[in-house]
This record gives sequence, C-alpha cells and structure tokens, in this order.
Amino acid sequence: MVPARAPLGFLSAAMGGLGFAMPAAMGLKLACPERPVVAVIGDGSSLYACQSLWSAQRYRAGVLYVVLSNGGYAIMDRLAIEAGGNPAWPSFSDIDIAQLARSFGCPSVRVQTCDELARVLDAAIPALASRSAPLLVDVTVQPASPHYRRAAVAASASALHPDRRPAR
Repeated sequence: MVPARAPLGFLSAAMGGLGFAMPAAMGLKLACPERPVVAVIGDGSSLYACQSLWSAQRYRAGVLYVVLSNGGYAIMDRLAIEAGGNPAWPSFSDIDIAQLARSFGCPSVRVQTCDELARVLDAAIPALASRSAPLLVDVTVQPASPHYRRAAVAASASALHPDRRPAR
C-alpha cells in the first residue's frame, strides 16, 4: 500500500481525462523529485500519451507507472452500453504495452498474477522516492465479456437511475 498523506498525495483528472495520468505523473515527479510518484492507468488511456514514457526516461523522472491492460477501452465501452449502444471502436489486445515502453527506452515488466505484481511492487516501492528511472508495470487483467459488461451497466444504471429503464 502506498499512503497518500500530503498535499498532492493523490491527483486525478476531474470527470476523466484520457491521456492525463502519464504526463501528469512525470510533471509531478520533475516538480517534486523527492516525492514518490505512482500512476495507475488503463492501457487504453496510456495510448493517448505513451510518448511521455520517452520524456520520463529522457529527463530521469522516476515514476512508477502501473498499467492495467485489458486490451480495450473498458470505461468507454461501459459508457456506450449505458447509452444504449455498442462500442464503436476495436479492442487492441495485440498491443504490448511493456514492449512499447521499452521502445521509448523506459524499463518495463509484464505481470500476469497477483504474486508477480506483489513481488514487483515490493521491490520498487521502498526506493520509489529516490528513483531516477521510470518503470512501467504492465498488469494483465481479463477484459469483461460483452454480456457481463452489459449486465453490470444495466445493474448500475438501475441503481443510479431507478426511474430509467435499462438499455437492451
């Protein structure tokens, strides 16, 4: 666990913001080099600003990037289904985020289990404040099936808006 107990301890783009996390984390680390910085981001959002990995390694911003890779835009899929439609964009499970990071010169590791993730985080977090090289941890997560996504959206929409009928 990484506690957020100080000003700027937790930052987020209000109302979402695809592509915000990677460059914002790098900027925070450059502005406050003594602070540990962790960015948790989805793989879809990471593709909006993946070039910031080059900048992070170039300017020695020791950010820990944790990318949850499900091969798609899960939040965008959910919004489309909630609005009664189907996602109009393709998945991108063929993109290797860890390899993409390495192509920018950013060290990376892909993990597929909770135990692997715990080992990587246990190794990285103690020295995070003094880290000068970025590290991207590509965490494989299973994408939700379209049926599961539609059912989850319908359930949450019903809970949030009991006067609305769920999309079919």
